[in-house]
Amino acid sequence: MTVTDITPPIALTMQTKDVPWAIDVLAPGMSAQLLVADVEAGLTVANIRFAPGTVIPTHLHTGAVHGYTTSGSWFYREYGRESLNVAGTYIYEPAGSTHTLEAPASNTEDTEALFIIYGAFLNYDEQGNYVGHVDAAVTRQLYIDAIKRQGDTLPDFVIGGNSRYGR
Repeated sequence: MTVTDITPPIALTMQTKDVPWAIDVLAPGMSAQLLVADVEAGLTVANIRFAPGTVIPTHLHTGAVHGYTTSGSWFYREYGRESLNVAGTYIYEPAGSTHTLEAPASNTEDTEALFIIYGAFLNYDEQGNYVGHVDAAVTRQLYIDAIKRQGDTLPDFVIGGNSRYGR
């Protein structure tokens, strides 16, 4: 085999305007556009929208998370308003971080952010009891179920493996 015999990997692009939002995924008031659900790599990439007052239950990340807020604002309940993320804010959450995300009820617009999530997050109830996990496989199925329930057409998104689109 020579270098010329190797097929180079392709780059995949998508127009996010064509990707439907799954409504009330994971929590009331939270919507998601799934872009990547790579089970093999343990990677999820999604645009997330939070209505004012949305609270994402307490969770612990098993891998790192990168986030970039594009509109609105949100913060961690555990750290208060000093952890406020607004449009233009980049955030890094290391593996092992535990927090409760909240979009202030006083927001006058939805909050939107892009999250790149490695690994899973472990969910806890208000008493601190483990109640389940969400990873790329779970996210993919929740998104598919929500899109079907809404009557929208399931879009292509990156599923990993051979770097291809799929449903």
